[in-house]
Amino acid sequence: MRAARVGTRLAKTPDVDEAAAVPGYLTIDNRVPGALRDLLLEADGCSKMGFLLGGTVCAQRAFQTLLTLEGANGATDEARLHELSEKYPTVPKVLFGVCSRLAGAPTDNQAPLDSDRLNLLTVTLKLMLYEIYVIARERAEGLKYVQQILERLEGRNGPARSPAVLAFAER
Repeated sequence: MRAARVGTRLAKTPDVDEAAAVPGYLTIDNRVPGALRDLLLEADGCSKMGFLLGGTVCAQRAFQTLLTLEGANGATDEARLHELSEKYPTVPKVLFGVCSRLAGAPTDNQAPLDSDRLNLLTVTLKLMLYEIYVIARERAEGLKYVQQILERLEGRNGPARSPAVLAFAER
Protein backbone atom coordinates (compact mmCIF):
# COMPACT_ATOMS: atom_id res chain seq x y z
CA MET A 1 0.00 0.00 0.00
CA ARG A 2 1.18 3.48 -0.76
CA ALA A 3 -0.04 6.68 0.83
CA ALA A 4 -1.54 9.30 -1.48
CA ARG A 5 -2.34 12.82 -0.39
CA VAL A 6 -6.05 13.61 -0.65
CA GLY A 7 -6.62 17.15 0.50
CA THR A 8 -5.03 17.35 3.92
CA ARG A 9 -5.33 13.65 4.77
CA LEU A 10 -3.47 10.59 3.59
CA ALA A 11 -5.38 7.83 1.86
CA LYS A 12 -4.02 4.36 1.23
CA THR A 13 -4.03 3.23 -2.38
CA PRO A 14 -2.97 -0.25 -3.38
CA ASP A 15 0.08 -0.52 -5.64
CA VAL A 16 -0.96 -4.01 -6.74
CA ASP A 17 -3.49 -6.52 -5.61
CA GLU A 18 -1.74 -7.58 -2.41
CA ALA A 19 -3.57 -10.91 -2.17
CA ALA A 20 -2.44 -11.81 -5.68
CA ALA A 21 1.16 -10.93 -4.80
CA VAL A 22 1.43 -13.86 -2.35
CA PRO A 23 2.38 -17.12 -4.12
CA GLY A 24 -0.11 -19.95 -3.67
CA TYR A 25 2.33 -22.21 -1.89
CA LEU A 26 2.82 -19.66 0.90
CA THR A 27 -0.87 -19.81 1.75
CA ILE A 28 -1.42 -23.10 3.54
CA ASP A 29 -4.11 -25.00 1.64
CA ASN A 30 -7.08 -26.59 3.42
CA ARG A 31 -5.97 -29.99 2.07
CA VAL A 32 -2.96 -29.84 4.39
CA PRO A 33 -3.76 -31.61 7.69
CA GLY A 34 -4.94 -29.23 10.40
CA ALA A 35 -2.12 -30.05 12.82
CA LEU A 36 0.47 -29.00 10.24
CA ARG A 37 -1.45 -25.85 9.29
CA ASP A 38 -1.76 -24.82 12.94
CA LEU A 39 1.92 -25.36 13.71
CA LEU A 40 3.10 -23.39 10.67
CA LEU A 41 0.64 -20.55 11.33
CA GLU A 42 1.96 -20.42 14.88
CA ALA A 43 5.56 -20.45 13.63
CA ASP A 44 4.73 -17.54 11.30
CA GLY A 45 3.05 -15.61 14.09
CA CYS A 46 5.98 -16.13 16.45
CA SER A 47 8.43 -15.10 13.76
CA LYS A 48 6.52 -11.90 12.96
CA MET A 49 6.47 -10.96 16.65
CA GLY A 50 10.18 -11.72 17.08
CA PHE A 51 9.67 -14.84 19.20
CA LEU A 52 12.35 -16.83 17.41
CA LEU A 53 12.50 -19.69 19.92
CA GLY A 54 8.73 -20.22 19.72
CA GLY A 55 8.82 -20.00 15.93
CA THR A 56 11.73 -22.43 15.73
CA VAL A 57 10.04 -24.97 17.97
CA CYS A 58 6.73 -24.74 16.07
CA ALA A 59 8.43 -25.15 12.69
CA GLN A 60 10.46 -28.12 13.94
CA ARG A 61 7.34 -29.70 15.44
CA ALA A 62 5.58 -29.22 12.10
CA PHE A 63 8.43 -31.15 10.48
CA GLN A 64 8.21 -33.95 13.07
CA THR A 65 4.42 -34.05 12.65
CA LEU A 66 4.79 -34.34 8.87
CA LEU A 67 7.14 -37.31 9.29
CA THR A 68 4.68 -38.96 11.66
CA LEU A 69 1.56 -38.29 9.57
CA GLU A 70 3.27 -39.64 6.46
CA GLY A 71 4.42 -42.79 8.27
CA ALA A 72 8.10 -42.11 7.67
CA ASN A 73 9.93 -44.67 9.80
CA GLY A 74 13.56 -44.85 10.78
CA ALA A 75 15.94 -44.69 13.69
CA THR A 76 16.95 -41.08 12.97
CA ASP A 77 15.37 -37.99 11.46
CA GLU A 78 17.72 -38.45 8.49
CA ALA A 79 16.40 -41.96 7.89
CA ARG A 80 12.80 -40.80 8.23
CA LEU A 81 13.44 -37.89 5.88
CA HIS A 82 15.04 -40.24 3.35
CA GLU A 83 11.96 -42.48 3.49
CA LEU A 84 9.71 -39.47 2.93
CA SER A 85 11.81 -38.41 -0.07
CA GLU A 86 11.44 -41.94 -1.49
CA LYS A 87 7.67 -41.78 -0.98
CA TYR A 88 7.47 -38.43 -2.82
CA PRO A 89 10.16 -38.49 -5.51
CA THR A 90 8.69 -35.48 -7.33
CA VAL A 91 9.31 -33.18 -4.36
CA PRO A 92 12.55 -31.27 -5.08
CA LYS A 93 15.51 -32.67 -3.14
CA VAL A 94 16.59 -29.21 -2.04
CA LEU A 95 13.51 -29.05 0.21
CA PHE A 96 14.57 -32.23 1.99
CA GLY A 97 18.10 -30.81 2.29
CA VAL A 98 16.89 -27.64 3.99
CA CYS A 99 14.75 -29.65 6.40
CA SER A 100 17.70 -31.90 7.14
CA ARG A 101 19.82 -28.91 8.14
CA LEU A 102 17.25 -26.79 9.99
CA ALA A 103 14.38 -28.95 11.21
CA GLY A 104 15.94 -31.50 13.52
CA ALA A 105 14.05 -32.60 16.59
CA PRO A 106 13.79 -29.81 19.19
CA THR A 107 16.04 -30.18 22.23
CA ASP A 108 15.93 -28.58 25.68
CA ASN A 109 19.05 -26.43 25.29
CA GLN A 110 18.56 -25.49 21.69
CA ALA A 111 19.33 -22.05 20.36
CA PRO A 112 16.57 -20.64 18.15
CA LEU A 113 17.10 -20.18 14.45
CA ASP A 114 17.81 -16.62 13.41
CA SER A 115 15.04 -14.76 11.59
CA ASP A 116 16.30 -15.54 8.08
CA ARG A 117 16.79 -19.25 8.75
CA LEU A 118 13.41 -19.52 10.45
CA ASN A 119 11.83 -17.89 7.40
CA LEU A 120 13.72 -20.32 5.14
CA LEU A 121 12.48 -23.29 7.16
CA THR A 122 8.83 -22.19 7.23
CA VAL A 123 8.78 -21.36 3.51
CA THR A 124 10.47 -24.69 2.75
CA LEU A 125 7.92 -26.59 4.83
CA LYS A 126 5.03 -24.73 3.18
CA LEU A 127 6.36 -25.56 -0.26
CA MET A 128 6.91 -29.19 0.73
CA LEU A 129 3.35 -29.42 2.07
CA TYR A 130 2.06 -27.81 -1.12
CA GLU A 131 3.93 -30.39 -3.18
CA ILE A 132 2.69 -33.33 -1.09
CA TYR A 133 -0.90 -32.38 -0.28
CA VAL A 134 -1.91 -30.18 -3.22
CA ILE A 135 0.15 -30.83 -6.35
CA ALA A 136 0.47 -34.60 -5.86
CA ARG A 137 -3.27 -34.96 -5.25
CA GLU A 138 -4.18 -32.75 -8.20
CA ARG A 139 -1.84 -34.75 -10.42
CA ALA A 140 -3.40 -38.02 -9.23
CA GLU A 141 -6.94 -36.66 -9.81
CA GLY A 142 -6.00 -35.47 -13.30
CA LEU A 143 -4.45 -38.80 -14.24
CA LYS A 144 -7.48 -40.65 -12.88
CA TYR A 145 -9.72 -38.50 -15.05
CA VAL A 146 -7.60 -39.19 -18.14
CA GLN A 147 -7.71 -42.91 -17.31
CA GLN A 148 -11.52 -42.79 -17.09
CA ILE A 149 -11.71 -41.13 -20.51
CA LEU A 150 -9.36 -43.73 -21.99
CA GLU A 151 -11.47 -46.56 -20.51
CA ARG A 152 -14.68 -44.99 -21.83
CA LEU A 153 -13.15 -44.71 -25.31
CA GLU A 154 -11.98 -48.32 -25.15
CA GLY A 155 -15.50 -49.48 -24.30
CA ARG A 156 -17.12 -47.47 -27.07
CA ASN A 157 -14.65 -47.86 -29.94
CA GLY A 158 -12.58 -50.88 -29.04
CA PRO A 159 -8.96 -50.40 -27.93
CA ALA A 160 -8.26 -46.66 -27.95
CA ARG A 161 -4.69 -46.92 -26.69
CA SER A 162 -1.58 -48.07 -28.37
CA PRO A 163 0.99 -49.89 -26.19
CA ALA A 164 3.06 -46.67 -26.10
CA VAL A 165 0.10 -44.62 -24.84
CA LEU A 166 -0.74 -47.31 -22.29
CA ALA A 167 2.83 -47.39 -20.95
CA PHE A 168 2.93 -43.60 -20.72
CA ALA A 169 -0.51 -43.38 -19.05
CA GLU A 170 0.41 -45.94 -16.41
CA ARG A 171 3.52 -44.07 -15.23
